[in-house]
Amino acid sequence: KRLVRLPTATLCLILRSASSMSVASCKSILVGGSGETAVNGLFAPRDPSMVPAGFRRTCVEMNWPTDVMWKKLSDGKRPWFESDNESYVYWNRADGKWWIDEPSGAGKYIVFNNGDLPPITGWSALPGALMPLPTVEIVEE
Repeated sequence: KRLVRLPTATLCLILRSASSMSVASCKSILVGGSGETAVNGLFAPRDPSMVPAGFRRTCVEMNWPTDVMWKKLSDGKRPWFESDNESYVYWNRADGKWWIDEPSGAGKYIVFNNGDLPPITGWSALPGALMPLPTVEIVEE
């Protein structure tokens, strides 16, 4: 599969037409203040059925079946969010945490939260991630 980037407005129309998606899915997020500069920036919502490029890279490197792993870890309902540099934020149903991953697919920050959107605060650094911790702002479209 090839990841196709759609403008946020187009994706919002698609998501709103899907019965399982909420209007909240059409919000972008802004990650800031993190010691990992690659994950700071504006993240646009992405279709939950698409696999993030960094996630795919990690699966290939680890010799894991990419689509099987994505279906196992993503709930297929919540959108994930991607920045221009392919950093991404997604909710992992296996552990109930939101993850902020750098473009390589390596996890940097996590927070236990079952919300439809990532929380503003409460993030923890994974081993090797630089401080300070990030904050997340929900950007109204």
